[in-house]
Amino acid sequence: MFQKIIFFLFSFVFSTLLFSSSIDLTSQEKQWIQNHPVIKVSNENDWPPFDFAVDGKAQGFSVDMVRLLAQKIGIEVDFMHASWADLLKAFDNDQIDLMHCMTKDPTRASKYIFSNPYMPWRISFFVRNNDFGEITPHNFAGKKIAAGKGWSTTALLKETYPNAKIVEYESSLSMLDALSTSEVDIAIDNIHVFNYLMSQNIITNITHGGYIKLKEKEKNHFHFVAHKDDAALVSLFNKAYASLSTEEKLTLQKKWFIHSSSQHNNTQNLISKIDLSEEEKAYLKQKKVIKMCIDPAWMPYEQFDKNGKHIGMTAEFFSLFEKDIGIPIKVLHTDSWSQSLEAAKTRKCDIFSLAMETPERKRYMNFTTPYLSIPLVMATRPDVGFFDDFRYIKNKKVGIVKGYAFNELIRKEYPNLQIIDVQNLEEGLNKVVNRELFGFIGTLASIGYMFQTKYVGELKIAGKFDEKWELGIGVRNDEPLLLDIFEKAVQNISPDTKHAIFSKFITINYDQHMDYKIIAKILLVSLLLVLLIFYHNRKLTRINKKLEKLQTKLKEQAHQDPMTNLYNRRYFHDVASDIIKIAQREGHDVSLIMIDIDNFKQVNDTYGHAIGDMVIKSLSSILQKNIRTSDIATRFGGEEFVLLLPHTDIEGAKNIASKIRKIVEDNDLESNNEKIKFTISLGVSSLLQGDKDIETIVNRADQALYKAKENGRNQVVVF
Repeated sequence: MFQKIIFFLFSFVFSTLLFSSSIDLTSQEKQWIQNHPVIKVSNENDWPPFDFAVDGKAQGFSVDMVRLLAQKIGIEVDFMHASWADLLKAFDNDQIDLMHCMTKDPTRASKYIFSNPYMPWRISFFVRNNDFGEITPHNFAGKKIAAGKGWSTTALLKETYPNAKIVEYESSLSMLDALSTSEVDIAIDNIHVFNYLMSQNIITNITHGGYIKLKEKEKNHFHFVAHKDDAALVSLFNKAYASLSTEEKLTLQKKWFIHSSSQHNNTQNLISKIDLSEEEKAYLKQKKVIKMCIDPAWMPYEQFDKNGKHIGMTAEFFSLFEKDIGIPIKVLHTDSWSQSLEAAKTRKCDIFSLAMETPERKRYMNFTTPYLSIPLVMATRPDVGFFDDFRYIKNKKVGIVKGYAFNELIRKEYPNLQIIDVQNLEEGLNKVVNRELFGFIGTLASIGYMFQTKYVGELKIAGKFDEKWELGIGVRNDEPLLLDIFEKAVQNISPDTKHAIFSKFITINYDQHMDYKIIAKILLVSLLLVLLIFYHNRKLTRINKKLEKLQTKLKEQAHQDPMTNLYNRRYFHDVASDIIKIAQREGHDVSLIMIDIDNFKQVNDTYGHAIGDMVIKSLSSILQKNIRTSDIATRFGGEEFVLLLPHTDIEGAKNIASKIRKIVEDNDLESNNEKIKFTISLGVSSLLQGDKDIETIVNRADQALYKAKENGRNQVVVF
């Protein structure tokens, strides 16, 4: 009962104090609204889920935000659709009143007025699955990087990575295609954008490589942007945004960014029953069950699992169709696609779950409108270059699954290729790995799926065909009512339903820290308010804060070396073990540098322990200034130090060690007008395949350090 009372009061205080949405307008702002009842707002053609257009209608998170704020202000919006580069030109020519999804930099700040930030923005880089962990911002040099045409971020990339080749593209989807087909090595965009596009276009061979830190810190947020002479418009949007309740903000975020597993598991709730005629209902009542054939080995679209169960995208779609149609759909078990074709010819199955119309198949089947449009690509070994036109490949053996619709089409369109039939996707890819075939032609999603699950690093996509595979439901042509029924079912699939199903099989793990941070702040503020209302116990709050500070201080003392403020050996072993496990799981490099002050006993004997302490502190300061925030500097004990360097290969660690050695060598300490010099020896090692724990790496670095000492000190030795 007490918990219910707490919850009620919590909700009351939460809604009363945080959900206020009134806007206090000045007389000038009210006059501005009267003079500008409609404003022109930018709408980028293809940057989902933030800002895009479908059939001429503006959609996306930022579009919904603009509509919501305009409603609160009391004005209407008219969206202008174009590419980002064209929208900027129109804005500069006063054809647009308000831009959104724009980041701030000094050049733009001098031209436009920016609102308060309304959305965190982080720039990400993406790589193909087989390159994950191999490509980091530290080795972008020499790589081909896809970036947006006309983006200010693209200009920053050119400045930040002068030795990389930046290739500009008109849209995010064209960047995604270029990366997927090996035309470029890296693509730069927002993680939400690529996640959305990958699920919509069924692209499975790309993964999120990480985030890029740009020197312009102000570029970390989106703003509403107006012209210099239109300060009132920005002021209105600032006030409208400030009036939004937390509930309103979270509702938009959940709509466009948060897809829970429960959403995927309950996709049947996303569409309504189809409207069947009396004749169609009578047909289904008499039919009782529909027999379906599938491709038994074609993930992520479909396959039979080890228990003979139909799984994959089509299984999700047909669980919806089955509920809408109202009678069971039974999957007929076959061992290959060729067997499924034979079963359809002999009327053993009524429908194909996913098939493309061909003249041959039209003799025994009709086809619904396609509900999947799939890019066609060629998989090759990694040493094969990228192809933008497969007509230039002469007399190469290329595999295609026997009986696939595009088999005949590819033979006709590309007579220069020597087409070899294979039984299934896995057989074709195996033959490429074993050099029996030059390449294998299949869909981007199915080949990408196999890259992730079986052929990691063994194959790549060498190019994309202009042709796409348009797939619908194949229906026996002697029962025309069945075609009408499934056509209605296909037409009833909403875009949200498709997106939910695609996302279940094609996802990127991404950082939703933005949402958690907002929620954490809300909960903290709300909790404090409830405590104040119920207990009025400020003294208890102050005591708790003091205890937290004391606990934090004690924790820091337990982890830090008191003389240098570096981490101690105990903390190093706790954290290093976790870092090694993550690196082994995700394929990252980790290196370690062990450092020892040369002839330290002689320093103490000559100058005294006070000077010895000064030397230790001086080295600690040098280490702290010359490592990254992700690196861990530890005083192991006495004059011995260790640097742990995540995401750093052995060559990178050697360079860091050499830099530190030179800085120490050139460093002068002064005591009583006397210059004191000291040097260090360094041993370098890195994580190797088969290493079981951090001690193995430490021992190798220790051996390298011993070798440096043995060879005369003041040098770097790599194990």
